[in-house]
Amino acid sequence: MRFRKLKYFITVAEELHFGRAAARLHIAQPPLSQQIKAIEDEIGAVLFERSSQKVSLTPAGEALLPQARALLQDWEKIQEQVRSISNGTSGNLSLGFVWAAGTPHFSKGIAQFKQDNHGVTLNLEEMTTTHALDALRTEKIDLAMIFLNPLMDITDLEHQGYETQKHLLALPENHPLAQKESVPLSDLHQLPFISFVRQAHPSLYDQIMHHLHAAGVEPDIVQIARLTQTTRTLVAAGVGIALVPESTQFDQREGLTYRPIDGILPELDIHFVWRKNSLTPLMERLIAHLQAQVPK
Repeated sequence: MRFRKLKYFITVAEELHFGRAAARLHIAQPPLSQQIKAIEDEIGAVLFERSSQKVSLTPAGEALLPQARALLQDWEKIQEQVRSISNGTSGNLSLGFVWAAGTPHFSKGIAQFKQDNHGVTLNLEEMTTTHALDALRTEKIDLAMIFLNPLMDITDLEHQGYETQKHLLALPENHPLAQKESVPLSDLHQLPFISFVRQAHPSLYDQIMHHLHAAGVEPDIVQIARLTQTTRTLVAAGVGIALVPESTQFDQREGLTYRPIDGILPELDIHFVWRKNSLTPLMERLIAHLQAQVPK
């Protein structure tokens, strides 16, 4: 039985008058009578007692009415859920993002998205580029924000740009180089460096080392830090200096300062990445919200 027929039955049951029910349904009375007869034939039971004076429900009709209302309500809820998923206003979405995306405008975009989309469950997880790509390819996440550069092979994925950041030099605030407004790249030669783990962002790591070597800089890597928070703590403690994305400066830490670098280093291109043919309206809405907050 089609749900439209259930609506016809419910309307007649509520009005107990075929003329009024037909007017309410915006159809002629004869087709409505035919539809009710078709429902009775399909069920194999008479649902209405009809006379020239009144229409009333039979016991079978009385038994069907609450069930029909429940079925129709469930169907309307299902339609609403499907529509909201189709237009991207509800559903579940998991996003893996590199720590450099953690800017004030990223936070603002996430907050605005959650405020405007109460029907969406958004799962956020900080990841390295390698971890995010693995999670994306194994369908553990829906969308990733990663460092992307020409050395990476992501021909099996699709992507769209988010923002580009430059590198800054993170220094202890009492470091001699902290006295300069900007630090020439050549001044970093043989200084103690704190580096991130190559396996986390291999293409980016190789690019940075290539540019350092091209500038005649041989970094003395004294510490490997797996977390950005660790890098900042070690720099503030005077263990070494570090090259960090410019977004790092938004998280202030006592004893730590940042300086621009005068020299050529790779830019940090952060892109949205997703599996081919998997871009949903919900993902498009999130991407648009986040991009709208990036300073022009």
